[in-house]
Amino acid sequence: MIEWSERKAYWRHTKVQMLTSLLPFVAALIVLPLYADALNGKRVLGIPLGYFLACHGLLVIALVTVAVFVNRQDAIDHWHGAHEDI
Repeated sequence: MIEWSERKAYWRHTKVQMLTSLLPFVAALIVLPLYADALNGKRVLGIPLGYFLACHGLLVIALVTVAVFVNRQDAIDHWHGAHEDI
């Protein structure tokens, strides 16, 4: 169990970690539609590149973001003594 004096620092680290983990996904969500028309001129496996990146690229970015978040959150939990022993 985490000490009362450590809780504020723990949640501050968790909030900063969450915001930095969301940044790549949000950036891709904003940038990809801006360049979709230009990317659709090229094809990958017979599919327009903009559509291909929207379908597969965002999924890969989301999965990598979640994996990195879980790994970093586990490190924060261990650092502050809030990890769970399973």
